[in-house]
Amino acid sequence: MTRLRILGAVALTLVMLASDALAQRRGGAVSSGVRGAAVGGMVGGSEGAAKGAKVGVVTGATRNAIGQETQARNQYTATNEYQNAQHSNFNEAPPEVLGTTATGTATKAKGEAVIRKDGKPIVGVTFPSDWNQRTGANYISAVSPDGQAYSMLVIDKVADKEAGIKKLKQGLEKYLTDIKYDDPNNAKDGGVVITGTGKAKKAGADVVFAAGLFDAGKGQLVGASFVVDSKIEEHYKETVRGICETIRFEKDFSEQPRKVAKPVIK
Repeated sequence: MTRLRILGAVALTLVMLASDALAQRRGGAVSSGVRGAAVGGMVGGSEGAAKGAKVGVVTGATRNAIGQETQARNQYTATNEYQNAQHSNFNEAPPEVLGTTATGTATKAKGEAVIRKDGKPIVGVTFPSDWNQRTGANYISAVSPDGQAYSMLVIDKVADKEAGIKKLKQGLEKYLTDIKYDDPNNAKDGGVVITGTGKAKKAGADVVFAAGLFDAGKGQLVGASFVVDSKIEEHYKETVRGICETIRFEKDFSEQPRKVAKPVIK
């Protein structure tokens, strides 16, 4: 499992679309799939992940797992089961549950992307090199080439954690219906991770999500979201784990000189 060195308030939302998502997960705790990987990344994990966060790279074990997962995903997408299923295209309809709209032309991800405030780095992340990425003054967003995995990091302006959680839930309700929440997961840093299920309003497909919110310090909140087609959920969990592993915050930047991050394996 991964570990994020959290010095900002981090909202990590993961949404996976699948016809059987609601039937399989209704309440209780989450320990597997993309949500399980994200929860592990936010509330605790391996020493290797902590080291990865310091320099914004994926550690060797996770990198190998991502490579194997990519091969398995390519094989699965060639099956009739996958090709006959309903899918969303997040290139066309991104689920911007964090309340920020990404604008501009998307480009391929190239190493670490960093959000800064007053010239200082607040949060950095490395997306897979074949993902389509957009950056703005307070956000970084990216979509997988198949359009079925989405992510966004945002520097947010809310008064406190309670206000942040309320805003996050409002964002979820804007893009999802029939939301059912799982048991919350509390991080030792004082944060909380929320997971659950719902239905995408635009696509009409069932979804699952995980959202985390942490005390930023100095009043700064940082949100991050992932959206993944749940028919392919098991084939994106290591990729999500790897992205979580690259996330680093202000202290991680100040502890050592900036290094060029090696992109996540496609």
